[in-house]
Parts: sequence; structure tokens; C-alpha cells
Amino acid sequence: MKTYFLFILTSITVSFIPVSAFARCVVCYTNGLSGASITVIVILFSAIFLFFANKLFRKILDKYNIY
Repeated sequence: MKTYFLFILTSITVSFIPVSAFARCVVCYTNGLSGASITVIVILFSAIFLFFANKLFRKILDKYNIY
């Protein structure tokens, strides 16, 4: 189970590494948004994502009694 989880985690991490052609400045693609507003948006979405991920993992850990 642990090796399967590590394989999935590694696969997801590698798939999100940007290719150099796609790794461009986010501010260049947005109209009317500054770097600070983009940072706030990223922080908020990260907090929301981590909140729901924590709830999901808590349910999984409680279901299988893994602590």
C-alpha cells in the first residue's frame, strides 16, 4: 500500500512539472491583474484545496484506523 501511494504521489508530481515552453510568467497572460492579486488568488485557492484535502484524508484515515 505504501509503495502504491508513493508511486501515485510521484506520478502526480512529475505530471505537473511544467515544460519549458509552457513555463511563462502568469502576469504576462492576465489582463488587468497585478502580481499581488494573482498571489492572493493562488493563496486562497491553495487554502481551500488544502481544507478539503484534509477533510478527505481525515475520513480515509478514520475509516482504516491509520494514525
